[in-house]
Amino acid sequence: MQPTGTILDTETVELNRYAHATVKRMYGVRVIEDTIVERITYLSDGLKVKGYVTRPKEPGVYPMLIWNRGGFGDRGALDDLTAYLILASAAVWGYVVLATQYRGNKGGEGTEDFGGDDVNDAFAMLEVAKNIPECDLSRVAVEGASRGGMTTYQLLTRYDKFRCAIVHAGLTDLAARCAANEDFRKFMRQKLSHLTEDQLQAEVRRRSAINLVAQFPKTTPVLLFHGTADKRVPIEQSQRMANELKKHDIPYEFVILEGAGHVALKDGSYKQIDLHRKAWLERYLQS
Repeated sequence: MQPTGTILDTETVELNRYAHATVKRMYGVRVIEDTIVERITYLSDGLKVKGYVTRPKEPGVYPMLIWNRGGFGDRGALDDLTAYLILASAAVWGYVVLATQYRGNKGGEGTEDFGGDDVNDAFAMLEVAKNIPECDLSRVAVEGASRGGMTTYQLLTRYDKFRCAIVHAGLTDLAARCAANEDFRKFMRQKLSHLTEDQLQAEVRRRSAINLVAQFPKTTPVLLFHGTADKRVPIEQSQRMANELKKHDIPYEFVILEGAGHVALKDGSYKQIDLHRKAWLERYLQS
């Protein structure tokens, strides 16, 4: 059996006219002309999983960023347009950006389980990178949004050599969301239907990053973003995480986005966010 991280298939993305115009309007033509975006199929736990790899077109070896998508299933999944808007817009700064779709999505094998074994699919990107000559494995950052923030926090408990981390509107306390939101509680019950109620509560606590901070490396600074108008993941989820990071002496910065919604490209907050992201990555990866 081939090992985790083996790249089985690669396909270069060509944008259609609408997507090309959208990327050009939002980020400029350099994001299109100076990067290469590829769909990949790779192995994770023996499963064929889908993802994207984006890198500068100029030959070289670059620091790498693991990006963890939000949502569940097709909701929040990357497509060719968002791969450019989210991944290539960072790759153009001089990074190789790797992103998983998680198992079971976009034709991938297995079953997505929202913070369980599918976290392995993001962790496997460290192995995928070993098969990409442009990746500098000594300079790695990790980033995620919403559910991808939950994934990012879990990865911090597994790998202590990330130079830095970035989390947008991260889901940090699943138990609190279950208590406050009936739809979310039903969602978690559906995903973990094989468990008893006591087992469910224990698993929800295990997947909640707010309970994992003591396991984070103190050498990985964390940049948090959250919008005050976020109706999907309340800002209190990040506020509590910031307090826990402070209590455990983990370096962090918390950027509150006034009036911004939930990791939305549409409300314009991405422009402010990118200024902070670019500076953060340069600070920790460009040395």
